[in-house]
Amino acid sequence: MDLIHKKKLGFKLKSNWQELDNKSIFFTYTKDIEKFKKFEILCKKKNCFHIICDDSFKKTITKNIKISYLFTKDLNKFAIKCTDIFFDNKTKIILVTGTNGKTSIAYSLYNTLNKLLIKTSYIGTLGFYANRKKIKKLSNTTPDLITLMNLIQESIKKYKCKYVILEASSIGFVEKRLGRIKADFGVLTNLTQDHIDYHGSILNYHKTKIKLLKNHLNKNSNLLIQNSINIKYHKELSKKFNIIDQNKYLKNNSIQLIKSKVVNTNLFINNLFIKKFNFPNNFVIKNLLSIYICLTAMNLKFKPKIVFNNTIIKGRHHVIINKFNKLVIVDFAHTPDGVNNLLLPYDDINCNKIVIFGCGGDRDKNKRSKMSKLVNKLSDFQIITDDNPRNEKPDDIRAELVKHCDNFYNIGDRLKAIKKGFFLLEKHQGILFIIGKGHEETQSYKNKIYKFNDIKESSKIAKSIY
Repeated sequence: MDLIHKKKLGFKLKSNWQELDNKSIFFTYTKDIEKFKKFEILCKKKNCFHIICDDSFKKTITKNIKISYLFTKDLNKFAIKCTDIFFDNKTKIILVTGTNGKTSIAYSLYNTLNKLLIKTSYIGTLGFYANRKKIKKLSNTTPDLITLMNLIQESIKKYKCKYVILEASSIGFVEKRLGRIKADFGVLTNLTQDHIDYHGSILNYHKTKIKLLKNHLNKNSNLLIQNSINIKYHKELSKKFNIIDQNKYLKNNSIQLIKSKVVNTNLFINNLFIKKFNFPNNFVIKNLLSIYICLTAMNLKFKPKIVFNNTIIKGRHHVIINKFNKLVIVDFAHTPDGVNNLLLPYDDINCNKIVIFGCGGDRDKNKRSKMSKLVNKLSDFQIITDDNPRNEKPDDIRAELVKHCDNFYNIGDRLKAIKKGFFLLEKHQGILFIIGKGHEETQSYKNKIYKFNDIKESSKIAKSIY
């Protein structure tokens, strides 16, 4: 199969069988023989007669199907060669990575650029968005390379986007899902703990993030570092990029956050009042300041309020209700650092704090004790429930968490746990935090996936009560 010739004939490279037609070349990443056989049949139904697949299928291809096969021993590596042939990147890419906060920053930046009437797309955890419309869901924060390049191409040709905001995960980088993509601007939120089950250690995870930036950010590009990182990594990155240290930037540019009353926070820039936030100085404000710095570094003209009025990100400090001395917040916090960032700003507020939380199965077990200790320290009531147990026993995960809690309820059923949280809130008043899943719409138990969304369920309960 001559790929260069096929491109000249108008063929497109696709990795989603649902998008196939008679001008498609199907690139399948699967190594499962049963799935491959199904894909062969689906290709025939779609009139697609060109397949790029794993070398192991050479002896198992279905006869009597007029399909042209191209076999490869390294799918990820060959995908890069294929994208070099089929795709051109003629747009500005802003790459956002880090342990916590990348979705909030990436989506907020996308939203703000569109408010400034600059056509922009977003590719990440929340899906694929272009020009203020959600186009499709994505299965991973960083999708496979073929899908990713098609989305970038679609952003340019169909939606005429000037910028593409791309969330980049460490796992996606290791699996070569970023190909040869080079970004023009980078944001590193922080380097804490996550994906240790995949990378083996925190050190490996941090080194992977640094390597991701060095490989996929153009030399001399601006790189905003939101939180302090190891000085060794800072020096390493500063040799290749123009580092913007957020903490130093705020000091040098007279940007101040002043506490007002118990909860409110007032923002001043150059001694001018900009915005009053109805919550403590927390990661939401920090992320918005990152957006402000990015836009300034991009030499764009804008009014600060267009940035700081943009406080709602689905599943990130998502306020369900704030009245009758009751506050309910849904948040994606699923790491020790994420939990600390969410709860600590509320620590000096004199009211009852109730936290509903769990931990996912088949993931970093080391973070479980750290998360439960933090929740116990920063709350009055703890409700331990199921997150995504996957292949682990839910009871065993919860048993690990309750060891470090003093005033807890152990309720596996997540809906019952949320109802219990509202019951305690009615009885004691204060703040209810529902954490760990945020925007997610499913819950995974072994090989079964159930529909469940914290925002929807808590909103229903709040509506019925208030």
